[in-house]
Amino acid sequence: MNSFSKISVIIPTKNEEDVLLHCLESIFNQSIKPLEVIIVDGGSTDRTLDIAKQFNIKILKEESFSSPANARNLGVNVAKGDILLIMDADVQLHKDCLRYALEKFGDKDVMIVLPTELNIDHSYLEYLQRKWNEGSRTSLSIGLKRAKTSGFVAFFRMQVFEKVKFSTKYGFGEDDDLITKIEEGFKGYKMVVAPECKVISHSPHGFKEFAMRYAWWGRTFLYYFFDHFNIRSILNISSLLLPFFVIFTLFLWLIIPQLFVIFMILFFLFVVRALIVCVRSRSVMFVQFMLFDLLRSLCFATGLLVSPFNIKKRKGR
Repeated sequence: MNSFSKISVIIPTKNEEDVLLHCLESIFNQSIKPLEVIIVDGGSTDRTLDIAKQFNIKILKEESFSSPANARNLGVNVAKGDILLIMDADVQLHKDCLRYALEKFGDKDVMIVLPTELNIDHSYLEYLQRKWNEGSRTSLSIGLKRAKTSGFVAFFRMQVFEKVKFSTKYGFGEDDDLITKIEEGFKGYKMVVAPECKVISHSPHGFKEFAMRYAWWGRTFLYYFFDHFNIRSILNISSLLLPFFVIFTLFLWLIIPQLFVIFMILFFLFVVRALIVCVRSRSVMFVQFMLFDLLRSLCFATGLLVSPFNIKKRKGR
């Protein structure tokens, strides 16, 4: 495959006015232009659609149900390209990103191409999250294997989606679920990283966005956990809830003194993990990592506690 005109770009949006302009400019400034750009909007109430209309793109609107996974599926359904670039609105592409990515599809067994991230931080919180990810990611981490970006951005052959779709049940783990389906449906497929294919992706800039992301993951985690009950899902939920249980057992210890040993074990693991992240990320932000880990855990636990009500509501729609 050597025609760069066969790439369809699909972007889910919902209130993305702060980032969408830079995202679209990076797409239309590519050294090789895509065949089409498709935005699937989930009911934006800000200037997202006004910004989108400044460009020659196709705009779809979700109707009865809105989620990034649902938006991606809707975009795939109308896309005409042989290669699909599915990306979040807070991702920006280096000018030769499409060209370098498509070169990898010269191998007919390559089904997915992942870009690499340029490290540009827009706030201290975003810098902290990036360093945390550098120090905490392992081969068992959730998400697209070997992915090196904070946002969702990946190139797929269109034929992948003739067999599989994004699951609309998930907020946490939807990308991992997709890869599991691809592994089952395409024996011998390849997923490769394109080092020259550079992108800038964003983690949450402020506390509100940060809290909403982890609470959303908590609200949707049980769907993923029960559908993918394995060592990885157990380790993921244990990791996310560890600081929460440290605080929880601390309060219980004040009532039940016998829980002191359990509290000390959990606190020891909490401290050791922060130290490991410091070493692996080559940073000295031990206190910051402890606070970051605690905050994300409390937000995730809050979402997890309300998730049974969310499941009941989803079943009833």
